[in-house]
Amino acid sequence: MDFKDIKKNEEKSVLEKKGIVEKDFWRQKYHIQGIVGLINDPNGFSQFKGKYHMFYQWNPLGTIHKNKTWAHSVSKDLLHWERLETALRPDTWYSKDGVYSGSAIADDGKLYLFYTGNVKDADGNRESYQCLAVSSDGENFERWEPSIINQPDGYTRHIRDPKIWKKDGKFYAVIGIQSEDLEGKAVLYSSENIKDWKFEGEIAGANHGKIKDFGFMWECPDYFQLKDEKTGEVKDLLVFSPQGLEPEGDLYNNKYQTGYLFGKLDYEKPEFEITSDFVEIDRGHDFYAPQSMEDDKGRRIIVGWMGVPEEEDFPTVKNEWLHCLTLPRELKVIDGRLYQLPIKEMESIRGEKLEFNEKVAGEVQVGTGTTYELKAKFADFNSDFGLKLRTGKNSETVLKFDYNDKKFVLDRTKGEQPDKRLRKVYLGDISELELTVFVDNSSVEVFINGGQEVFSSRIFPEKGAHGISVFTDGDVSAEIEKWEWK
Repeated sequence: MDFKDIKKNEEKSVLEKKGIVEKDFWRQKYHIQGIVGLINDPNGFSQFKGKYHMFYQWNPLGTIHKNKTWAHSVSKDLLHWERLETALRPDTWYSKDGVYSGSAIADDGKLYLFYTGNVKDADGNRESYQCLAVSSDGENFERWEPSIINQPDGYTRHIRDPKIWKKDGKFYAVIGIQSEDLEGKAVLYSSENIKDWKFEGEIAGANHGKIKDFGFMWECPDYFQLKDEKTGEVKDLLVFSPQGLEPEGDLYNNKYQTGYLFGKLDYEKPEFEITSDFVEIDRGHDFYAPQSMEDDKGRRIIVGWMGVPEEEDFPTVKNEWLHCLTLPRELKVIDGRLYQLPIKEMESIRGEKLEFNEKVAGEVQVGTGTTYELKAKFADFNSDFGLKLRTGKNSETVLKFDYNDKKFVLDRTKGEQPDKRLRKVYLGDISELELTVFVDNSSVEVFINGGQEVFSSRIFPEKGAHGISVFTDGDVSAEIEKWEWK
């Protein structure tokens, strides 16, 4: 099979389209995005030789889900990213129809990538291979293909997205899979030498243990432990992206979801013994397939794809690019609850500061900006209130507390994105509301009450829409701090 044109076509596409992409005023300032074309899942998020490494699914040839490579960027601070040479291309037989998602692990002075190679025959029948690549310098990778061939008995060829870790000298990987009954599952593999893998068994899934019907496929599973900062108890978390859930009120309103379960992984059974309900990690319109890693500061950091599969009708397509990743955030468990916090490094890009501290009645403009961090504290309210961001003649993004329903609402109705529906989460009886908001040229990420809830959504305001205002149906005390990004 001749793969010689794959790199040449990538370089040709970048050369032809890069200028068009760079002129788009919706291009992000501090989010990873493709130089051209479509990106989706973060892959291989890791730290190696003093740098953070982020690989990600990238189609350099267009804005559709084909021709998947692993693009590669590195950073020293998780904010300023340098794009490197594409790490993996579909230029081997075992990945000829796409280098699909996976993870990375640094071990014994080398960086290993563990990924899914996608293969289809002329009739569209799928084969799936879990493959390894290894590097001594973090930039050039030798392919070891394959390590796991297709699926164990009782499952379909939908097996992908291995997440690797090491425990007690042994390697483990959790992989998303579909049963022959077309149910989403997560399975565990082990290896003594990272090259040869043994199927251990199914650890969780739809109609498995406490879970009933729960989707036809579980994508991008992730497993890790966090110590509860209040109780000291070590919590196991299984994060995954189930496909096929029906909306339930304010829950599961995106095409596909991402969430987590608390529990305990029993390696011997094997079984992920669930101790909680499934909780969506992010309540916004655009969050999927996150990947986490523990850095040398002991932080568990997570980054998601700021998009959702099968939703490609975005206004940037006409400018030859689509999608980005979220800003990195730190995960913590506090008193049995998962919190997401902006990483400390976000403070390093704070520029000019604006402050506002007043009692508001009606609506008051408090400033302007297009790329910034904003902290808001609200108190003394007895009606609906909130913020309007990126306001213009035909644009606004509304962050509102619905006083009667006791819900936080993200409303991006006035923008050029296709999905005009609201996203909501119940907060209950609160006397104060604290928000930390990050606004980039085409996104908003909202951290509520110290990271108890998070909303991530793409927004596409008109050019020149930069107003920031506080509004209320009654009265509200508002304290605002806003930093324009450097």
